[in-house]
Amino acid sequence: MPADMSSKTRKTALDRLGGVADDMFLTIPKLIKPFKPAQTMDRATYEKQVDFYFNQGFVENPADFFQLPGTVPDYETAKSQPFLDGTCTIYRFASRYTPQNPLIRDKFLSFKENRTAYLVKWTHGDAGRKTILCLHGYLLGDPDQAERMFKVKKLYQMGLDVALFITPFHWRRAPKARMLRGIFLQPEDAPMTCECFGQAMHDLYQCICILDRQGADGIGIVGASLGGYNAALIAGLTDRISFSAMMVPAVQFNTGDYRPEAVRHQFRVDERFMEKIKAVWTLHSPLNFTPKIPTDRVLVIASRGDRLCPFENVLSLCEKWGWPRHLFMTGGHWLVFNAKARGRAWYQFLSDMDTI
Repeated sequence: MPADMSSKTRKTALDRLGGVADDMFLTIPKLIKPFKPAQTMDRATYEKQVDFYFNQGFVENPADFFQLPGTVPDYETAKSQPFLDGTCTIYRFASRYTPQNPLIRDKFLSFKENRTAYLVKWTHGDAGRKTILCLHGYLLGDPDQAERMFKVKKLYQMGLDVALFITPFHWRRAPKARMLRGIFLQPEDAPMTCECFGQAMHDLYQCICILDRQGADGIGIVGASLGGYNAALIAGLTDRISFSAMMVPAVQFNTGDYRPEAVRHQFRVDERFMEKIKAVWTLHSPLNFTPKIPTDRVLVIASRGDRLCPFENVLSLCEKWGWPRHLFMTGGHWLVFNAKARGRAWYQFLSDMDTI
C-alpha cells in the first residue's frame, strides 16, 4: 500500500475512533428525555410563536433579530480573590434583554437566575492590557473549569488579561431544577432557543462594553463548541472585537436529538410546519452571516471526525467566509490526536494578531 494511502487510511480510522466519544454525548438527550417535563402547548399556540419570526421579517433578515445595546451596564463585584500577582474578579449585572417574541416573553423572563449576567476576569490590575474573552461550551461555564480549558494561567503569564462570558442559562444563570439545566438548547421549542441566542449576543456585547470601559487595549474572542458558535455569531454582528477564534465550533444544530426532526410533539407536525420550525431553529446560525472583521483575523480549528459539531458544517462556514485561517485536526470533538498542533496554531495566531 502506498505511504500516502496508508496515512489517509490511518487518519480515517482515528477520525472514526475520535467520533466514538462524541456518540456518548449525543446519547444524553435520549437518556434524559423520559424525565423532562412534557410540552403542554397545542399546535395552534406553537405555530403562532414560530410565525412571529416570519411576520417580523427575522427569518428573511436574521441580523434584524439581534439587539446590541449601546450603553455600558451598571455592574458590581460579586467576588474577588488573588490570582498569581493579580486578581480574579466576578462581575455581575442585570441582563436587560427583552425577548423579541411577546408570546413567550413571560415564560422566558420567569427564570429569575438567568436575569443576572456574569463576567469573570483574570486581571493584572492596570489598564491598557490586550484581553482575551473566552466563550465556554454547552452545559459548562464553571470558571474553575474554564480556567483549565482555556489555559488562563498561560495567557495571563504572557501579559494578557483574560475574561470569561457566562452564557445564559449556564453556571449561576442555570435554573435550580436539574432537569432544566440544558434549557439553552431546546429542539422541541425553537422560539425559546432563538431567544436564548438573542440574549447571549445581547449580554456578550454588554461584556465587551464593560471590558472596553475598563481600558482593554483590544478584545479578542475565543470560543469552544457552543462557544465557537457564539464566537462566529458575534463576529458576524459587530466589528468591536479584534479577532475571533473558534475551536471545534458548532455551526448548525442538526445532529442526533439536537434537531427539530427528532422531536415527538404532542400534535401533528406536517412537512410545511416542520420547514417553518427549522427556519426558526437555524435563524441564528453563523451560516446566515459574514464576518464584520477582516477574514485574516478569524481562526477556525475543527476535527474531521467530529460528530457533535459536524465537520461538514465547518467546511460550509469556511467556504462562505472566504476560507479564513484554519486547522483541521484528526479525531473527534473530545478525543483529538494532534492537540499539540492546535496549541501551536492558536499561539501563532495570537502572535500574528499582535496580541502576544
